[in-house]
Amino acid sequence: MGSTGSGSFSDYSKRKSTSPEANNGGASGKDKCGTAISTSLDEVSRCFYHINYGHVPPAGTQIFITFNGLRIVAETKIGEEIGYFPTRYNYLKLCMDDGYKYSGRVSSSTELPTPSVFVDITPI
Repeated sequence: MGSTGSGSFSDYSKRKSTSPEANNGGASGKDKCGTAISTSLDEVSRCFYHINYGHVPPAGTQIFITFNGLRIVAETKIGEEIGYFPTRYNYLKLCMDDGYKYSGRVSSSTELPTPSVFVDITPI
């Protein structure tokens, strides 16, 4: 639907510098790595948290962002996967490779009509 690329990490070029002064945001000149994000998570019902507890985490739950070898994922402080970031945020993998770390909170969640979790994250 109007997008290009495969959604793979190979679609994102490697940055050469990790200094904060470097242009780490791609062609736009904006540092996307240092920007806060609010988004819904993908595949919540298929992740450990929902499978194990039978419900979504409540608003206010602290989260951390990691890469599980396949996807960028939101996890609880004890490492339980809550949901995956949409592929448009795959650039976060490169940011994390450059030393950025992200945390945040569940801003809202619901079970109906389908398990959904919305998160707010910021670099730490």
